[in-house]
Amino acid sequence: MRGRTTLTLIGVGLLAAMCGCTQPGDANLDALRRAKKDVEAGMETLSAWNVDSVAAARERVAMRFKDLDWLVADSTLTYTVADGQLIGDWARVKRFLKDAPTRLTILDTQGTLCLSQLDDLMSAIRQGATVDANGNPMDEAYFDRESGRELKAATQWSLAVTETQRLISLGVELEGQTRASIDSLIRAKRAEWAQTLAGDATRSDSN
Repeated sequence: MRGRTTLTLIGVGLLAAMCGCTQPGDANLDALRRAKKDVEAGMETLSAWNVDSVAAARERVAMRFKDLDWLVADSTLTYTVADGQLIGDWARVKRFLKDAPTRLTILDTQGTLCLSQLDDLMSAIRQGATVDANGNPMDEAYFDRESGRELKAATQWSLAVTETQRLISLGVELEGQTRASIDSLIRAKRAEWAQTLAGDATRSDSN
């Protein structure tokens, strides 16, 4: 009887100890850790892109469009269906790369902030913090609310990184594939425009 009582007390003591290890917010730690890994993976994706090289690609597109805009507007010049498709591809490149360097820079800053906030929240949970910097009680409801907010922010950031990577990849690839063709088209249309201008001048002199 005495042995059984002793075992019972030990069991109760172990259960109490186990329960005492649980703190407000512990249930959110796994999700927060996964979110941190996702953000870290996204930061690695961003680091693979060189902002300067993306900006250079965008600048090349802008320079070509300075010629394309006035050449296409000239009603004396004619274009084939293939020419139109090529110009359409170049317009897509322009759209894909429009604000790519800025997006990369902003996402890098936001990702760093996201990691910091996730780390701070997990640290507060592990340390058993009870009051935040504003004096708000850090109870279970508090950690559930803040965890939900940070998880949502991390998810939205990761989606933005994925979409930015998709657009920049499409833009850079298409720019590389069509650059020589668009340069050839611009040269041809410049020559056609010059010939038309010369012909007009000749007719004017003859009159």
